Amino acid sequence: MDDWDDDLELDRGDPLADLVELWSAQNAEALWKALTRRQSLSGAHPFEAVGLFRRHHENGEEGAVTTALLLCTASRWGRDTARLIAGLVDTAILGEMNLDELASILLWSDRFRFEYPARWIGTEWISIDLEGPEGPASIPLGRVDPDSTVVSERPIAPPLRRWAAARVLRTDPRTLDKLRGRAAELRPIDGAAIVSGVLDAVDVLDARGARLAIELGLGWPRGSVRLLALDVLAAVDPEDASRRAAIDPDRKVRAWSPARLSPKGRTRLGGGQAGPQDALGVQGELFPD
Repeated sequence: MDDWDDDLELDRGDPLADLVELWSAQNAEALWKALTRRQSLSGAHPFEAVGLFRRHHENGEEGAVTTALLLCTASRWGRDTARLIAGLVDTAILGEMNLDELASILLWSDRFRFEYPARWIGTEWISIDLEGPEGPASIPLGRVDPDSTVVSERPIAPPLRRWAAARVLRTDPRTLDKLRGRAAELRPIDGAAIVSGVLDAVDVLDARGARLAIELGLGWPRGSVRLLALDVLAAVDPEDASRRAAIDPDRKVRAWSPARLSPKGRTRLGGGQAGPQDALGVQGELFPD
C-alpha cells in the first residue's frame, strides 16, 4: 500500500458509514472526494445535502457551484432533486452569477463532467474481478498514476433541468427559441422537463411568447406537460383550455378541469405575475425522481 492509499476502508453499502464520511469532510474538497466515491446509496432526505452545503460555504468559501453540482448529481439524493435544488437556492449562498452558472451547466450539458485526481480513488492499481475455475480472481490491468485525471460523467435529473430552464428564461426571455431547441434534442423526459420549466417562467414573456410557450406545451408528447400547459392557458382562457383538454388523446388529460387550479397558482400572460404555479410542487408531481 502506497502512502496515497491511506483512506479508511468504510463499507460502501453502509448508510451510516456513508453519512459519517460525508460529515467528516473537513473542507469542500474533502466533501467532493466523498461525493465522487459514493454513488450507490439513494433515498436520503435533501436537508442533509443542504446542511452539508451550508457547512462548507456559508462563510463564502470557494467552490460553491462545484459543491452544488456534486450534491445535485449524487445518487444519495437522486429521488428528490426538485427539493434539493430549491433548498440550495434558498440558502442564499449562491449569488446571481453563481446561479446563472449552475443553471447553464444543468441546462446545456448532456451530463455534468467532473474531473479529479486518481489518488481520490484510493488505490494505485486497476484490476478486474473474474470468475476462474478455482473461484473469483482479481486480475491486475495496470498501475494508475496518482496525479492523472479521472473523469466522472454524472447524469442530470429532469427536475434539475426544469429549474435551470426556468432560471435561464427568467434571466433572459429572449432565450425561448434556444430552450425550445434544447428540449427537442434531449431524450423525451428531459425535453419535457425543459418545456415545463419554460411554462413555469411564462410570466416573463410577452403575450406572443407566452402563447408560443403554451402551444409548445400543448403539443408535447408527454401528457403531464400538456396538463401543465392547460393550467397556464386556463389563467387567460379557461374555455379554450377546456376545449383543448376535451380533444386530447390521453384520458388523463381529457379529465383535466379548471378546478385543479388554486387562485395563487395562476399566471398572467404578457408580463405581470399573479404567481406562477409552485415549481417545487409541480416538479414533484410531474417528475418524481
